[in-house]
Formats: sequence, C-alpha cells, structure tokens
Amino acid sequence: MDKPNIFNCATQEASLQAFLYWFLQWNDPRTMTINYDLHKLSRKLLEAFFNKHNIKPLAQIDKINLSGGYLHIDVLLTINDAVVIPIQDKIYNRESPDQLISYIQELKDCDDEYRNKIILPIYLQTGTQGNYKKINEAGFRPFSRKELLEILKSGEGISNDILKDYIEHLEGIENLTQSFMHRRLDDWDSIWCWQGFYNYLQDELGDGEWDVITNPYKTCLSFWWQEDRDNDCEKYLQLDKEILCFKIRVYDKDKRTNLKSKWSERFIKAAEGSSIRVVKPSLLDDHDITVAVIEGDYRRIDEDVKIDLNKTLNVIMEAQKVFNKALSV
Repeated sequence: MDKPNIFNCATQEASLQAFLYWFLQWNDPRTMTINYDLHKLSRKLLEAFFNKHNIKPLAQIDKINLSGGYLHIDVLLTINDAVVIPIQDKIYNRESPDQLISYIQELKDCDDEYRNKIILPIYLQTGTQGNYKKINEAGFRPFSRKELLEILKSGEGISNDILKDYIEHLEGIENLTQSFMHRRLDDWDSIWCWQGFYNYLQDELGDGEWDVITNPYKTCLSFWWQEDRDNDCEKYLQLDKEILCFKIRVYDKDKRTNLKSKWSERFIKAAEGSSIRVVKPSLLDDHDITVAVIEGDYRRIDEDVKIDLNKTLNVIMEAQKVFNKALSV
C-alpha cells in the first residue's frame, strides 16, 4: 500500500492555496532559525517569481506579509512594504484575462498602499493548460507545475512531511501527463496522454494551443496551429486526437460552399508527391470546416506499438509543408 498523501485527497485549488501560503511563509527571516534549508528553498521560489518579470530579486528580505482571498486574489504576498506579488493558483481551471486585469485594477483602486508598489502578478497552474498568451497579455506571468516541481525537488533532502507529500503529489500528476511516451497507442484512453502529447508538440513546433472543442457533431480535445488569414477565411491545421485535419473558418456563410470546395482541392493537390496522403473527410463540419485530412492515423509507432515521436513529428512537419504549398498557389 502506498503511503496516504493528504494532497491526493484534497485535490481542489484550496489545497494548493494552503500549501503555497504555508511555503511562502518560510521567506520570513525569522524562520531561518527554525529550518534554514526550508527558508532557502522558499526564497528560491520567490526569486523565480521575480525572474519571471525580468526583475532582479531583492538582496535582502526584512519583512513579508501574506493574505488569502483579498479582492479575489488567491495569495497576496507583500515584501518589505515595497513589492507586491498577487498569485492566482489554478488546478486545470482557468481564469479569464478580463478577470485577472480587474483583480489588479481593484487592488490599485481600493487600497492606496498598493498604488506605488512594484506589482508582479503570477499565474500558477499546477494542472495543465493549452495556452497562456492571454494570461501574459493580462500582465500575469505563467508559472507551471513543471517549474514549481523543479524548485521543490531541489530541496528533496529537507526533512519535512508537508513538502515531501506535495512533491510526491505533483510528481504523480507529471507522470500521468508524460504517460503518452510509454503507453501503447490503443491505450491512449486517458486525457492525460493527449494533454502531455499536445504540450510536447507546443514545445517542438513553437506554436499551437489546445482545448476542448465542442460542436454539434462531437466534443474533442484538439490541438490547432499554423493559422493563416485572408479576407474570406482562416486556414489552419488541427489535431482531433488521432485525426490530422486541414480546416477553414469562413467569415461569410454564403461563401462556405465555394470555399469548402476550393480549399479541399488545394490541400489535396498540394499533397501530390508528398510522403503523406491527404483525402476528403467523411464528415464536413458546418462552421469550422474540415476540408481535408491525412488518411489514417498520423501517429507513427515503434516495435512496441508506442509512439515514435520523431517519425510522428516528421508527418506533422510534412503536413505543414503541404499546408504552405497550398497557400502559395
């Protein structure tokens, strides 16, 4: 039997907030005499928050103040009465950019003491999220589970059960997300596999975002990238799990039929002579239209029926070449 872990029981955001509040308290200089190593580890996380904003960490911390839930901010950390770090902690759930902007504006409007301080907002996501572009635009800097885990694991030698349990909890989530690397393709029934795979593609392609897409035909966790817009429509590539789609989004519904036919022919024609076969789909969506797909599963396997990442990435890169060739016609 595995050792019971409270963080595997308390999986809501409140548990993350409690851990974060507890852990940041160790930045208080008075904690150095209680557990110096834990104090230094907590300081390491704080310095990482500063680095996210490209600001040099404070050389000395004389005083910290923590509050939770103030103006809907999950954790609010004030350092030396000069720097404020509002932290929104998320476990899979997301915060809209407008909400994030409003939190900071309310902080400035409702309390004069914050107006002249340096404010460094952090968006801590210990689950998984498909895109952080709008989070950055709202002034928050994303901090991932992987980044948090890397810092915490540097203190694995510290004797503290709370810290050890939380590291173990995050490692469990990380292992599930990376499970796509060692599971057979016919065992990719878990959303963890697809989230991990899509995150891998974001890193390799330097592009793309993913989310659950719902339309009248289906609900699917999809990954899309390679977007191109003109006056008539937007063209892009999308992975609907095992299906690689060439899609268009038409602005004027009266032009849908003609544009659907035009781009279906272009993508199929552009694939001639390619190492991939592009065909018409069996189902054409009504709004975001799938005009062509790669025949069969685009994922490539090794001798153990597990994903061959290099060969799979080659297929995806070939699809990008076909996409670009069709645009140049």
